[in-house]
Amino acid sequence: MIVRIITVHVKPEHIEAFEAETVRNHEGSVAEPGVLRFDVLRDGDQRGRYLLYEVYRDQAAVEAHKETVHYERWKDAVADMMAKPRESTTCEVVAPADPDRW
Repeated sequence: MIVRIITVHVKPEHIEAFEAETVRNHEGSVAEPGVLRFDVLRDGDQRGRYLLYEVYRDQAAVEAHKETVHYERWKDAVADMMAKPRESTTCEVVAPADPDRW
C-alpha cells in the first residue's frame, strides 16, 4: 500500500470553489479499484489549508489515478486557486498492513 498526503494552500477567495472541485475529485477517486481511501481534510486552525489523504493498493493504482478524467479536471480547475504549489509526501504503510482494514 502507498499513502500520499498532499498539502494544499488555497487563496481565501477560492475556498468554496476549491472544496466543490475537490469533492468532485474525491467522488471519482473512491470509485477507482486501486484506491482504498481518499479523504479531504480542512485544517481547523489554518484557513485555506487542506490535506488530501490518499491510500492506494500499489504504485500502479497511483499512476492510474493520475490518468483519470476527474483528476485531470481537478488539477486544471484548482491550479489558479492555490496560494502556493501543493506539497506531496509519499509514505509506506507499517500498520495496518492488511488492505481489508482500510
